[in-house]
Amino acid sequence: MSVPNGLPNSDQSLLQTLDELSVSPYPAALLGFSLLAKGLSSSRPVQEVTTASGSGVKFLRSTAVSRPTKASCLTFGAANLLGAWITYDGEPVNGAGFNFAWSTLYVIVNGKAGIKSLFRGKVSPAAIGLLAVGNATLYGKKFFWPGLSAEDLRR
Repeated sequence: MSVPNGLPNSDQSLLQTLDELSVSPYPAALLGFSLLAKGLSSSRPVQEVTTASGSGVKFLRSTAVSRPTKASCLTFGAANLLGAWITYDGEPVNGAGFNFAWSTLYVIVNGKAGIKSLFRGKVSPAAIGLLAVGNATLYGKKFFWPGLSAEDLRR
């Protein structure tokens, strides 16, 4: 059972807790707010590049788009917040499908860059990617198998 505020109780098993989180808007809201915060706080410093002979490669590298982009973070963040609202509004299965789709799309678009960011010393893109994978797993289970509960998994 859950306490009145919708958070899981401490005497539950992990499977029951995950089952209850799949009908709550909290994981989607966490991902949505994380993406919005990343999108609003990310800025890329302008690098001065000389255009002397042979520096075309340096110029292309300096103007390359780094992932996740600000537009990507804001778009996926807003979509995940909309999915959290759908879940909060009383449609847990439809909200789970919406959140599954947008979390999976985020991983497809920005997953590789999130892994590469670890080698550059940036943790936040990888952490947000891991959060998106968790949301896709959590909400995907609820969307594709809505009748399956924690008790059914134990059998």
